[in-house]
Amino acid sequence: MTAEAKVVSLFEKAAWEVARKKYDSLNVEQKISELGIDSVAMLEVIGFIEEELEIHLPDEKIARVQTLADLSNVIQSVAPDALVSEARASA
Repeated sequence: MTAEAKVVSLFEKAAWEVARKKYDSLNVEQKISELGIDSVAMLEVIGFIEEELEIHLPDEKIARVQTLADLSNVIQSVAPDALVSEARASA
């Protein structure tokens, strides 16, 4: 599974846990603003992802995230091995 696919899967899990939003076919180019998650819930989604991956995503980088691919890039720039570790933990 690619890093981007892992982010999509993690985002789906976070959206369900935080906002009870279920998505059947997200892709990495999906604009987060089109998913119906308000800004408070999005902060909670980011917090969920940070906790799951045991990382901290700087606010200035998160502010520029528009798509799930952007989110994946931010995660990889902050913690290059975080998604690899996530894959091992899930296996």
